[in-house]
Amino acid sequence: MPGFAGWLFGIAAQQPGEYRRLRRIRATIYTRVAPLRAEVVRSAEPIPFDELPRNAFRPLHPGQSWGGVLDCAWLRLTGEVPAGVEGAVVMLGLRGEGLLHDADGSILDGVTTVFQQGDLPHSGGRFRPVRRAHPAAGERVELYADVAHNGFLIYNVGKGIYRGAHLATRDDEAFALYYDYLTLTVLAHATEDAALRSDLRRALDAAWARFRAGDVGGARAALAPALAAPSTDDFVYSAVGHGHLDMAWLWPLRETRRKAARTYARALTSIDDRPGYVYGTSQPQQMEWMRQRHPDLFARMQDAVAAGRLELQGSFWVETDTNMPGGESLVRQAVVGRRFLQQHFGLTDEQLRLCWLPDTFGYSGALPQILKKSGMDWFQTIKLAWNTHNDHPYRTFRWAGIDGSEVLVHMPPEGDYNSRGAADGLLTGLEKYPERDLGAALLVYGSGDGGGGPGEIHHEVTARERNLRGLPRIEYSRAADFFRRLETLDVRHRFAGELYLEAHQGTYTTQALVKKHNRIAERKLHEVEALAALTGEPVDLEQHWRDVLLHHFHDILPGSTIRRVATEAVDELRRVSAALDGLAAPLLAALPATGSEPSAVNLAPVPRDEPLRVGRSWFRARVAPYAAAALTPEPAHPELAADADTLSNGILTLRFGRSGEITSCVDTAGTEHARDGLNRLVLHRDPYQWPWDAWDIGRGYLRRRPRVLRPREVTWEVDGPTAVRRQVYRFGRSSLEQRVILEAGSPLVRLETRVDWRERHRMLRADFRPTRYGDTSKSEIQFGHLSRPTTEATPVEEAQFEICAHKWIATDTPDGGFAVLNDAKYGHRAKSGLLSLTLLRAPTFPDRTADRGIHELVYAFRPYAQLTEVIRDGYRLNHPLRVIAGAAFPSAVEVDDPGVIVETLKPAEDGSGTVVRLYESLGRATTTALRTTLPHAEARVTDLLERDLGPADLARLELGPFEILTLRLAG
Repeated sequence: MPGFAGWLFGIAAQQPGEYRRLRRIRATIYTRVAPLRAEVVRSAEPIPFDELPRNAFRPLHPGQSWGGVLDCAWLRLTGEVPAGVEGAVVMLGLRGEGLLHDADGSILDGVTTVFQQGDLPHSGGRFRPVRRAHPAAGERVELYADVAHNGFLIYNVGKGIYRGAHLATRDDEAFALYYDYLTLTVLAHATEDAALRSDLRRALDAAWARFRAGDVGGARAALAPALAAPSTDDFVYSAVGHGHLDMAWLWPLRETRRKAARTYARALTSIDDRPGYVYGTSQPQQMEWMRQRHPDLFARMQDAVAAGRLELQGSFWVETDTNMPGGESLVRQAVVGRRFLQQHFGLTDEQLRLCWLPDTFGYSGALPQILKKSGMDWFQTIKLAWNTHNDHPYRTFRWAGIDGSEVLVHMPPEGDYNSRGAADGLLTGLEKYPERDLGAALLVYGSGDGGGGPGEIHHEVTARERNLRGLPRIEYSRAADFFRRLETLDVRHRFAGELYLEAHQGTYTTQALVKKHNRIAERKLHEVEALAALTGEPVDLEQHWRDVLLHHFHDILPGSTIRRVATEAVDELRRVSAALDGLAAPLLAALPATGSEPSAVNLAPVPRDEPLRVGRSWFRARVAPYAAAALTPEPAHPELAADADTLSNGILTLRFGRSGEITSCVDTAGTEHARDGLNRLVLHRDPYQWPWDAWDIGRGYLRRRPRVLRPREVTWEVDGPTAVRRQVYRFGRSSLEQRVILEAGSPLVRLETRVDWRERHRMLRADFRPTRYGDTSKSEIQFGHLSRPTTEATPVEEAQFEICAHKWIATDTPDGGFAVLNDAKYGHRAKSGLLSLTLLRAPTFPDRTADRGIHELVYAFRPYAQLTEVIRDGYRLNHPLRVIAGAAFPSAVEVDDPGVIVETLKPAEDGSGTVVRLYESLGRATTTALRTTLPHAEARVTDLLERDLGPADLARLELGPFEILTLRLAG
């Protein structure tokens, strides 16, 4: 408990005696000279300054609340500076945060007293000075504060409290003494150098004695030698201010718009006040909000960027999750983000070489190639410091993706993007840094998660530490300049594959509806772009892409948010999907047509041969990729059979056990594919994981026997070209209905499932134990797949007890393989003979009702001989055919290697031609030809940003393993 108290409350718990001294010094800094009167207007949602009802303000007194968590309010502060008082400072006391405006609505400053664990004590105590408000003697004061209270730490508790406001004067010498004393107190506690600690304690005691005697100058003089003693360490921290701001998390998107304004106001005012200070920021979406809502603030941002004081870090539209978004979505993060930064800030490609994803929950093995081909050579994160089982071996290294592309990675060794910048963190970073001999590391300091950035404490402390005995040196720097230096050094470590985070694996599953509607929206964006390319009709999807990319933020798509965020995300993704349907309709109507009979349009990159129900009739669709063909009547299928315990389609024969699981799956060669049951539905206890319940799955569930569900009702039938078994389960307060479907001519077993989910702290899984099971699994990720061990021979293998896959996961032996596919699930277990698909969870924090309700989902399984069969069925499961009247045209674009996938067909970003994006899906080098009916005079190779790289020979396209190849058909 003492260790936890020290972590939470910092110096107050670690050094209570010194904390009391600091409070005594603090009491001498500010002298009140006049009160300010406060009035309030409360509202449930934000009110813009220009719409404030000026006659609605009511008195507000110190100690009163303006509202609860996420409530909104405006404070009006009025008063007058007494005659003869120069240098008056406006002091505002809040429990919460606020954006200060003058009487005309111009933004002055952002203030916050939001508590973060281990915070150092502020010179103003519960009050904060409002910068850029400089009332002169005798002048009337009128300020407006847009205030908010968003909870305490990670909990949505408490109320926003107005603690008072007044005018004060500041004793600059006492102010300086306070931070001199604080800086050295932290160093004395943190250092392991006994001689230094002794010297510092003597100096602190001497300073305290002089202060008690009323000699503030003498107290400072007693500390001056210690503060002047230079560092003897050649190691240099490159320090960049930062205010990590989640797009939505414990607050909704509307609050992030306000938080962004507060954070940028604080940063820009600090830039004005403090020479040399550099503030770094990412996420152009937040900048766009400033452009729309606060144009004057945005203009200040542009000026600060031009002056080199505001660094725009990363090219992505938001700090995205990288496990679950589709490959094209990750590409568009860069395309959309860079376009904004270049258009509004004039950044060059050289200024956009850094990818900044400090807090994302693991990093896809496809990411290095996407970064390199989007102009990014450097990658920054801290998140692997959160591993709960094994320390990641490196902090500075070269990271190779599944195709071999490499980027330079640096993880600030302190393991925090919210560094206090104080001595204890600097020394801890050195201890944790395997590559310390490089002599360089990045220091990312400032309050974050909910924004804020560096405040007075960070600035004052780091200024005193720049060249201080007992510490490495600090230089204020842009992160890009640090990476430019780093790439000249001998970085010896290399890491290949995904950067798997040994934590937060529950985010592959939590808030299933967000994930489902995201995948639908991604698919419809793909389809509308393909239709635009096929018809030559222009279509503007910029805002739709921005909206979808926003919801890929690393708490929204992973589901680690409050209920309001998840609800609004589902609503927004549904809205985007509906708008895309509206755009698709006229494009479908513009496709080449030859009659009025029903036809199937295939906008997926794989050929289709499958039954399709239209109304009450069954048809057969045989259609090439990016093509359309008439439907033909489906013939009778006497080979289909269904009875009390069996389904068969002449390719597979399934037999069912008492629990509804498939106990036998035999193919026409007589091969048994079920070793110990397929599709066994099991319910696990999923106990509360403190503090990250929605994020984490406790490994302890593996030691407990799950409840095996048993159907209460079973029916069966042959319906046209399908043999169907319907099973109904009831358990707890929940129910599940599943249709097990075998189609004529297909080895794919579909499992159409509807769940009324009312459980709490339970996890629903579908378990498969096939006969063909190898030492590795293959999980589809963006633009390829990732192999992972199915063994648990090492601690690292054990820690990967839940893994992420996109449309399918597979495992095989030399005799063949077995795959599980899905339409919107990501969490899987692939260990010790088991393939398990996580269907649903039921955490209670931060959303008490996460995932409760109705869920409709489809998953499937199949044996396979070639992995291309699984890839094809993955697209088929996720890309339903569109049925329209009369459309018929051959494949607009196809390749002759089934392992090469034409992932994207779209109009070029600049309108000049059509872009075709392919990737090699099997992990081997290949050469293929691409055939297209799209008009063009030449074919060019481009990068992912569609910048020209040279001519392309469509008759002979060479691709390396998992290589992404982008072509432009122009002229």
